[in-house]
Amino acid sequence: MAIATDIVGRLTHPAVQALLLAILATVLVLWRRPRAAALSATLALVWIWIASTPALALSLREGLATASAASPPHADAIVVLGGGKLPVTDWSRTTTRAGRGLTLWRDGFAPVLLVSGSDQADDLARGFALAGVPGGDLRIESSSVNTHENARNSTVILKASGLSDILLVTSAIHMRRAAACFRHEGIAVTPVPADDGHARLAEAPAWLPRRDALTLTARCLREYLALRVYRWRGWI
Repeated sequence: MAIATDIVGRLTHPAVQALLLAILATVLVLWRRPRAAALSATLALVWIWIASTPALALSLREGLATASAASPPHADAIVVLGGGKLPVTDWSRTTTRAGRGLTLWRDGFAPVLLVSGSDQADDLARGFALAGVPGGDLRIESSSVNTHENARNSTVILKASGLSDILLVTSAIHMRRAAACFRHEGIAVTPVPADDGHARLAEAPAWLPRRDALTLTARCLREYLALRVYRWRGWI
């Protein structure tokens, strides 16, 4: 199931889709179907161009991104989901998930800091400890491999300590699905998205291709697909 999910996720990337169209064009040439081959090749070029534009990327992001409250309320715990870029030196930089969570804890918005995700939970916990978070304030959930498991496994840890109200930290485009998963588990959620660094795209020429725009388009398409799958499976 995990392999199938990964394959489907990769197929949502515009570059992979354009490559498949290019392969189809090559096959059509070998089959002596020049018009169909030209159409397939043209579609590949047009799609990769459009998918790489800030105009499309930002439009897709707008349908997903969750804004942060001007001043989040105090809560029982701060939950930081793995999957983002880890700080290299300064763990207090709020442009990362780790920095956003650490700043919230230092500012006293919640006494407990929980990190979740098999990919980064242990690294996040070590970084937070080095940044001054006492072991008694840290909770580690390091077995989850997807957002559903992030929420389910973290909820077990939270409820064991009588905690039910969290500040959730993840990326802006991931927040909609992540918050829905935690609410499905009975946790009250206040979204506090980390800065995803895409503000510069708004200042770029809307219809000129950019690699970072293509990356954002791919992430958004995968997120839209994930939302549909999670609804179908009853996880949100």
